[in-house]
Amino acid sequence: MVRQLESLMKLFAGMLVLALLAATAAQGADNPNSVALTRAMRSDEIAVATAKRNFLNGSMAERYGKTNAGCVKRIPYADFTAGWARVIDSVLSGEEIDSALTFFKSDAGVKYVEGLLRRLRAREGGEVFPEVPGKEDISAAQSAAISDFSSSELGRKVMGKDLTVSPAAEAFGRELLEKIAGKCGGK
Repeated sequence: MVRQLESLMKLFAGMLVLALLAATAAQGADNPNSVALTRAMRSDEIAVATAKRNFLNGSMAERYGKTNAGCVKRIPYADFTAGWARVIDSVLSGEEIDSALTFFKSDAGVKYVEGLLRRLRAREGGEVFPEVPGKEDISAAQSAAISDFSSSELGRKVMGKDLTVSPAAEAFGRELLEKIAGKCGGK
């Protein structure tokens, strides 16, 4: 009887842990500040555009098979916003998310992201990377704000490899590629 009770308690504890993990994973997609930060950084757009470029230039063909180029081009970044928000939740604390969001919503943060997109588009070609209208014009104050944020501990975490090559980001990247391949005719 004691062993049965012990087994039931272990089973219950295991189910509770699984439920908590599931709730935590579900919360990541629903955290409005993580989603807002994803959009402010345009990380979902950049990730999807990079994946599209890799499918369109054939570098994914050996692993995922041939895909339909028209289908790949039509993949919406919005399908992957919640996934990148979960990556952010796995790497940053709530306070860090709020601080990063404040920067990326500021004039300086917007200019930083726009400049990044312009450089990606110029380097990789305009077929998949979003076009940023206007001309890059960063004031001295905006440049100083970008420098201050990027040299801070949080800035290095967000703009560096802590976020982009985290286990969660790598898993998200694999999921992104598999979904595009599955939807557009890969193996």
